[in-house]
Amino acid sequence: MSENEFDPVRRRMLMRLGLAAGAVYAAPVLMSLGTARASSSASFSGPVRRARPVQRAAPPPRPEIVVSAPDAAAIDAITAEGYELLSRASIAATASELGRFVVPANLTIDEARAQIAGLVPAAIFDVNAIYRPEEMACGEESCAAFDLIGWKSAAHGCPADTVIGMIDTTVNGDHAALADVAIETFPVIAEGRQPGGSVHGTAVAILIAGRADARTPGLLSGARIVAAEAFHKDASGNDAADTFDVVRALDEMVTRDIRVINLSFTGPDNAVLKSIVDAALAKDMILVAAAGNAGPNADPLFPAAYEGVVAVTAIDSQSRVYRRANAGDHVDFSAPGVQLWTAASVSGGRYRSGTSYAAPFVSAALAAARASSPDAPSGDLIEALAEGVVDLGEPGRDATFGWGLVQAPAICNADAALVMPTGGG
Repeated sequence: MSENEFDPVRRRMLMRLGLAAGAVYAAPVLMSLGTARASSSASFSGPVRRARPVQRAAPPPRPEIVVSAPDAAAIDAITAEGYELLSRASIAATASELGRFVVPANLTIDEARAQIAGLVPAAIFDVNAIYRPEEMACGEESCAAFDLIGWKSAAHGCPADTVIGMIDTTVNGDHAALADVAIETFPVIAEGRQPGGSVHGTAVAILIAGRADARTPGLLSGARIVAAEAFHKDASGNDAADTFDVVRALDEMVTRDIRVINLSFTGPDNAVLKSIVDAALAKDMILVAAAGNAGPNADPLFPAAYEGVVAVTAIDSQSRVYRRANAGDHVDFSAPGVQLWTAASVSGGRYRSGTSYAAPFVSAALAAARASSPDAPSGDLIEALAEGVVDLGEPGRDATFGWGLVQAPAICNADAALVMPTGGG
C-alpha cells in the first residue's frame, strides 16, 4: 500500500477520533446547559449561565395589638402565651397597664381576641390602630387668601394665662413665631422609632399661640402650650401615631391636668383609645378634635366621633364647607380651615387646608373660656360657645356645619377683631 493510499484511511480514522473526543468534551457542557435551562442560542464554548434564584417577597409583618390590662401580671401572662411584647406602660388615667404586642403567627386577630379575653377577662383589646394628621396642603397657585371671622387675640382681652394642650407631631420650639411663647414639648413615642416631622405640629402650635407680631400670628398670643409629640415616621416616611403612643400622650395630659386639648388627627375607632377618652371626659376635660378629611359620605373618624368629644369641621372664606370634610351628627362646630396661611416648620409659611387647622379655633375659644371661668363645668362652656355661633346651612344644628361657625367675641369680650393676614403678608 502506497503512502498516498494510506493517507485517506488515516484521515478518516483521525476524524472519527476527533469526533469522539469532541463528544467527550461536549457532554459535560450539554449536561450543564440542560440543568441550567439555558436557551438554545447558548454557545458550547462560552461560559455557563446559571438561573437566578427566585426572590420571594418578604412576608407581611404580623399585626400589632394593644391591650389595656388591670395589672402588670396580666401583661406578663399574655407574654407567657407567646405574644411578643414590644412596649409596655402604666396608664394612670385608667389605672391600667398598657401592652403593645405582636400576634403569634398561628393566630388570627379574632383568635387572639378570644384567647386574651379568656386569659384576662377584664382586659380591653384592640388592633394597634394608626392615626394621621388631618391636613391637605395646597400650592400657592391654587389657593387664595383668607379673611378670618371675628376673633380676638390675647392682646385684645383674652386671658393671658390660658393653657392649651395638643397631641401632634414634633413642634419646632425655635421657630421665630414661637419666640417668647411659653411652650413645653415632650416626646411620647415608643423606643426605636424615629420622631415624626415638624411641619404639622409647628403649624398647629403657631396657629394657637404664635406671636402677635409674626407673619403667622396665633389666635391666643401669650397662651401657654403643652405639646405631646406622639407621631413617628412610618416605613414610608409618613407621620403616624399608633394607639399605644396616643393613649400614653393623653394619659400624660390627664396627669398634668391640662383642661383643654387639641387633637388634630384622625383614625379608626379603637376600644383602648375610647377607654382613656372616657376617663379624660370623666375628669371634665375638653377634647377638641378634627372631624377628618375623608369626605362627606365617609364613615366617622375618631377621636372626633366619640360621644363627648368636640368635633370640628372646616369652612372657607365664603362659609362653604371644605369639600373633603367628614360630615355626621357628631359634628359640633365649623371654623376656618380652607386656604389658610399657616407657618412652615422652619420659617415662612404656606397655604393649607384641612380640619386639622379648623380645630385650633375651637380649642382656643374653649381654652379662653376655661381660663375666664375655671370652675364652670365643661358642658356649660361648650353650650355657651354653641349659643354664640353664626348658623350655617339648615337652621339649627346639622350634620355638615354642626351648630355653626364659632365666634369669639362672647368669649374674649373685646372690641377689635383680629384679621388673618392675606397672601402670607
